[in-house]
Order: sequence, then C-alpha cells, then structure tokens
Amino acid sequence: MNKETLHLVVLGALLHDIGKLFERGDVFADARKDPIYLGMCKEQAGNPTHLHAAHTGAFCDWIEEKFDCLRRRDDRSWKRWCAAHHREDEGDIEATIIRLADRLSSSERDEGIYYKPQIHKKTRLEPVMERVFLAKNGDTFFSRYRYPLVRLTSDKTGLFPVKGTELKLKEMENAGGNIKNPREWSHLISDEPMSDAYKALSSGLMDDLSILSENCPGMELENLLATLPMILERYTANVPSATNIRHPDISLFDHLRTTAAIAQALYLFQMEQENPLKGINVDDEPKWLLACGDFSGIQKFIYNLTNKGAAKGLRGRSFYVQYFCRICANFIVRELELTALAQLYNSGGKFYLLLPAHFKTGLLKARQSVNEWLLKEFGGEIFLGLGIAEVTARMFRQGAMHTAWKQTAEDLERDRLNKFREFLSPAFFEPMRDFDPTKSCPVCGSRRMKDRDEKCAACARLETVGSSLKDTDAILTLWGKEDEVKRAKSILQLGDGRIFSFSAFGAYCLLIHHIDKKRECLSSLGSFKGECVFLNEFADRSFKDLPLPNCTISGMYLGKWERDRQKNDNGDAWDFNDYADNSTGIKRLGILRMDVDNLGLVFINGINFPQRNHVTLKGKRADGWGDVQRSNGGIVRKPMASISRMVTLSRQLNNFFSGYVPTLLKEDEFDKCQIVYAGGDDLFVIGSWDQLPLLAKKVRNEFKKFCCFNPDFSISGGLVLQRKKYPIYKGAQLAGHAEKRAKSLRKIWNKSASEIEKDAFCFLEVPVTWEDFELAECIKSMLESEMERNKGFLSFLIRMNAWNKAFVHSVTRQRGFTLPEAWKRIEYGAWRWRTAYQLRRRYNDEAMRKQWADILFAGRHNGREATIPVYSWLELPLRWTDFLHREKGGKS
Repeated sequence: MNKETLHLVVLGALLHDIGKLFERGDVFADARKDPIYLGMCKEQAGNPTHLHAAHTGAFCDWIEEKFDCLRRRDDRSWKRWCAAHHREDEGDIEATIIRLADRLSSSERDEGIYYKPQIHKKTRLEPVMERVFLAKNGDTFFSRYRYPLVRLTSDKTGLFPVKGTELKLKEMENAGGNIKNPREWSHLISDEPMSDAYKALSSGLMDDLSILSENCPGMELENLLATLPMILERYTANVPSATNIRHPDISLFDHLRTTAAIAQALYLFQMEQENPLKGINVDDEPKWLLACGDFSGIQKFIYNLTNKGAAKGLRGRSFYVQYFCRICANFIVRELELTALAQLYNSGGKFYLLLPAHFKTGLLKARQSVNEWLLKEFGGEIFLGLGIAEVTARMFRQGAMHTAWKQTAEDLERDRLNKFREFLSPAFFEPMRDFDPTKSCPVCGSRRMKDRDEKCAACARLETVGSSLKDTDAILTLWGKEDEVKRAKSILQLGDGRIFSFSAFGAYCLLIHHIDKKRECLSSLGSFKGECVFLNEFADRSFKDLPLPNCTISGMYLGKWERDRQKNDNGDAWDFNDYADNSTGIKRLGILRMDVDNLGLVFINGINFPQRNHVTLKGKRADGWGDVQRSNGGIVRKPMASISRMVTLSRQLNNFFSGYVPTLLKEDEFDKCQIVYAGGDDLFVIGSWDQLPLLAKKVRNEFKKFCCFNPDFSISGGLVLQRKKYPIYKGAQLAGHAEKRAKSLRKIWNKSASEIEKDAFCFLEVPVTWEDFELAECIKSMLESEMERNKGFLSFLIRMNAWNKAFVHSVTRQRGFTLPEAWKRIEYGAWRWRTAYQLRRRYNDEAMRKQWADILFAGRHNGREATIPVYSWLELPLRWTDFLHREKGGKS
C-alpha cells in the first residue's frame, strides 16, 4: 500500500462535497458551463444533476495550483475520485472507496427527501441537540432553532443556535402534501437565497488557504491534510450538508470529516485483501474498529498538591495533562501510520479513533508504549484505558453507531479493572529504592526527591510550565530529534522554562510568547514535522493575522490563566491566598466543579427520532411522508445515532466548555475567577467565593440556551469554600462530593423521578434544584436589602434553621427516616408559628409580611414555586447572606 495514495484518498474524501459551499455562494459559477466539470456530475435523462460536483472539481483545480505537494504530482486522479463520486462509474478502487464512504457517512439522513427551487440556498443547519430525547423532550416533531450562517468562533454569535423567528425564517408549506396533522410537519427556510452569506464563507476559506500556501511553500501533503480540518471547521461547521431533507441536522464539516475517517479505514482494510474489490459492499463484515481511549486518574493528579504548590503549579498540571493526552492520541495515530483524520474526537482526557479492523494488534502495542511511559512518569497514578468495538457497514447505514459507542464504554470499564496488566511481573511489585524515606515533596507528597531538591522534579517542572503559560500564545510541537529542538529554541529565542518534552514519543513542546513578533523566526524554521497549536483568541484569528510556520496548523481552546488578570502588590498574578483575601465578606477561596448530566445516556439512547409511516406519492413509495407511528399512546422511535451525529454532539459540547465558557470570565462580574480546566463536558474554576455562585448560574443558563432549552440536557455543579491553608486537592474532592450530592437530590425527594433527573447545584453544603436556587437568590436579596435596619431577622432565621436541622438529624439517625420524611414532619412545626410571630412583630408593612410568608411558607415568589420545600434548603440563602456580610474574622 502506497502511503501517498492513502493520503490522496483521504484528501479526496475530505473534500468530496466541498462544492456544496461554493455552489450555494455562486463561486466557480463558470464550472457549470464547462464540459469537463459537468462530466463529473451525475446524469439523469441526459441532463447533469448534483451540480455541486462541478464546483468541487473546480475547487480541486484551484487548491492544486496553490500547493506544491499537489501541483507537482504526475497522477492527478485524486480530483476525479473526489468530485465524480456521484456518477458511480469509477474504475479505480480509490474512487469506489470515496463513493461508499460518502454513502455510509450520509446514510443516516432522516427520511423526507424533497425538492423545492433554491432550497439549497434557503436552508439553515438544524441543531441535533434540540431533538435529543431521553424522557422529557416531549412529542415534538420539528425544531424551532437554527444556526446562523456565519464563521464558527468561540463567542455566542458563531456558536449558539438561534430561534428561527429571530433569523426571520418562515415555515415552508407541507412539502410532501400527505401529512394529515400539521403539527407533524415544519421546515423553516429563508425567504430569499443566502448566496451572500455563503459567498462570504467561501471567500474566508479560500483566503485562509491562500495565506497558508504563501506562508508555507513546499508544505507536505501530510501537514496539509492535518491542517484542513481546522479551516473546514471554521467555515463549514454551521453549513448544512444536505438541504432537501426534513431535518438538515448534519453540518457539512462533520459529514466531510467522517467520510474521510470511514474512507481511510475502509481503504486500508480492502488493500489487505487478495482482491481489494472483493466484498467491498458486504454489510455485515466488521471492517472498522471504534476505539475509545480514556485517561483515568488525571483529576487526582491535577489536584494533588498543597497550597505550597500555588496557583502556577495547578495551572501547570492542568495544562500538562491536557496536552499529554493530546500528544498520546497523536502518537498512537502516528505509530499506526494513519492521517490525523482517524481522530473523531480528542478532549477532556478522552479520544475516539476510527481504525481498520486489522489494526487492533498495532493499537494495543501503541497503547502499551503510552502506559509504559505513564507508569514511569507518574508511578501508576494515570492509566490509559482502551475500549474497542467492531463496526460494520450496516451499523453506519442503520444509524446504529450508538451500539458501538456502548460497546466501547463497556470494554473500557473492563479494561480499567486490569490496569497495567501487561507490566505485571515480580519486578513490578518490588518496593522503590531510589528515594529518601525522610523527605517528601512539600507540594505533592511524592517520595521521589533528590538530596538537595526543595521539591520533586515533576512539581518543579510543572510550576515552571505554569509560570510560562500566562503569556503563551501558541505551542509548537516538534516530532523529531533533540538537535532540531535546540535549533528551534535558538531561532525562537526561548528560555529553558518554555520547553518540555515527551521524549519517549519523540515529541518536544515549545511554549511561544509574543508570537506576533516572531513571524520571521517561524518562517526561518523551514518545513518540519510538527504542529503549531494556536491558543484561545489566536485560534479564532484568520490566517492573514497569524504568523504561520511550515507545519501542521491547528487551534485549541485552553482554560488559560489570564495574563492581565488581577495582580498583587509585587506585580505577580493572584495566587490562592489573593483570591481568598479579595473575597467580599468572609475570606475564602471558592472551588467550583460542573459537568453535563447523563451524557453517556444521550449518546447511547438519546438519538432516537420519531418513526413515520410510508406512503405512495405520484405512484412511488415516499419514505417518511406519512404520519408519525404510535403504539400504546406513545411515539414509536427509531435509532438515528449515526457517526456524524455522535461527533457533532461531542464537538459542539467541547466548543461550549473549552471555547465559550472562558469568555464569560472576561465579564466584570467574574473578574475574580480563573478557569483551571474547561473542556469535554465539564469545568473546574477557582476564585473569590462570592462570584462563583453567580458564575455557576450563568453557565447553567447559557448551557440551556446552547441546548435549545431541551429539558433532556442539564448540568449539575458543586461549589465549596475553603480556608487559604487548606490543601487544594481536598477542596477539589469536596467540590466533587458536592456535585454528586446535587445529582442525587431530585431522586431523593421524588421516588418516582428517574435516575436521570439531576439538574441541581450544591453550595454551602446545601443541594438545591436550579429552580430553587433562583428562589434562594431572591431570599438572599431580600435579606441583604434590610441588613441595616433589620439584621435581627437574619439571626432569628439562622437559629430557627439550626433547630430544624438538629431535629432532622436526630430523627434520621434514631428512627431511620429518610430526609424527605424527616423534613416533612416539621412542615407545620414550631418554626412556622415562631416565624409568623417574628414577621408580625418586625414588619408593619402588610405587603412585606405577605411577601415573606409566601416565600417561606408557600414557597412562592414572583410567579416562581419551589420544587422542594423552602424550609429544607433555607440554610443556603441564610449562610450566603451571612458570609457576604462578615466584617471580621475568617481570614485564617
């Protein structure tokens, strides 16, 4: 198998439908008159159809002229493989592979195909998230949200779906004409073609590629392939792939990249056969592997430090872990000699790969190399678990990838039960000898200390990395030899603290600062095997605004310590103590952890859409144009968990946490908060405690908007306060416990609730539903408004709540009552009439007394009603108010 040919197959698959973007923007319009380009289109009754293929062909010629790795090639068959896949008259296996990969990637498209004039220019991308169904989403048959047709960015404008009414979309008439219930049909389209918006996206994509070719002459095909996904995501992530279907919920970007991943693995599998074309259309043969790699123990490693490690140690650990997860996944792909398109997802300490079925041995061998390094580097604290599932063409066709997702999860859990099993030997269990038993690292407690060192080598290195991160704009990863790294270090004028290595994998990372001033330095590096990863705001820039080295270019959102954030008297960035000392009220550091509820279930069971009856229209069977099927009063659903929907959900959720959430901290009300980690489906934030409850609420509210207010998407969190000298790893543990308490709250109070009903928040050791947190905030505001004139009422409520808590604690211990049973017994207890007496004694204003009585006794305020009795969580607003108004003490 020729590696160059593999790269061209993957390139052809990656660009096979790119003409849809240009067709809708009237770019390369002359191609529709050129017989050569029209010859790439499918024909029907002697007329060309699928005209976007002509635009794809024209773009292939355009990009070929831009890059030497394509222009200087004698065999240019790849362009026909790419553009003519709809004709189905290919003679090469490479063309057949791309055609089949396209069909397998798009075979999950929902039923209800139709045609209307200009529909391809009037249709916007529909969110998959709005249609996810677990239990609460109801019997909706259509979605009301669409993505704006703009370039993808980390801000709300380019990331969030918007109501169709805000985009001035209109409901199209019943396209099938045979749906009896109007509620079961809706398709939102623009009144006029969106040619200008498509043209702007096309221009942006071509501009970035032009700048790339000018700055990186002689770029290798492998580097071009690895760079294209970043560019394609920018300009096609909000573009619908198919438009003439009932639910256009797959973006052009996700269709292109999944097609490339499928094609790469299928090509390698078939080329291992004696006759590569034999069995290529067999549906039930496992030709692919879905592999899930997951690094366990990384959270414990990140937070395993005392406050002596300081904030720079924490941010250094967090970044280092995120980056070595990325390096390890890239190493495995490189070891298997695959292109970067084999990676479907990589974030949050987890990655998914799509591989040829016969690559399992090589995958396990590469994983063994990774774990060997992890064992040596971290002493067994971190382990790369691996889950593997076989995939057939039928699973792609039937939208049944959720079964493979589930199998990988189950296999991963089994693998975790046998950590490092390949290394188990008598030597493995021998005690350590190369350490001083009288010394331990004051930061992490490790015994791996050298005689004169103040801290272990790992902590010293990670603190140095953490210090360098505050002004790092990009990370240059070199895959090569140390002498090449020394040369790059010298050219880029970097100090030792800006370099760290993963030498076991042949990877060396350089943290580049002031990158705008290093354009010439980066150019003088020449062409090399490596990757330049632009961070945060630099990842959002157009290529014309970036200095581009001649290697793979990509971007990464990082929960970064802001360089110009708060500084102490010495001019240094705030440390843990500074965040505590600058809190309002009691002086405490706050630690917030949040993550998405039931995400595993969403992937395994949540992508099931309503099944429709088939009808006959104009003498032909029309799939999906009948009424929705029902059984026993409920809707019949069918699995639609395609590979493209899976990777779409993963990518979008990661973009929310790693890209959008950090932008919230730029707001003035969160100026005393810093993200330690945000990515995948969770986040970890530290800061002055008084700002974090409102940040948690903001994240939750924004997440609901991001998910189109789908009730089956929720997020829970835990927030704890700790003194300055309290070890940060204990605070992280407590925040994790608080988060778990929040997730179990609804089930504890409502036995009929399902296990997936979570959506709650735990703060000051009191778990509340998010709805009740809104009421708690109202109580806190009411108490604060009268702190000057009626502080005694807060003191009374605190004492009264303490009596209630003591009673509940007593009856749960002595009589075995559950918490809801115990709290129920005091519903009409003494606290009620005592509180009523205090209200009458302290408030002459009848309206004020009624407002307090409504919220404390009836759980009602301004149209809101408590989901759980107020008296059971009243401690939260009371302590919150009290802590905010502590004027003395609490500084230890």
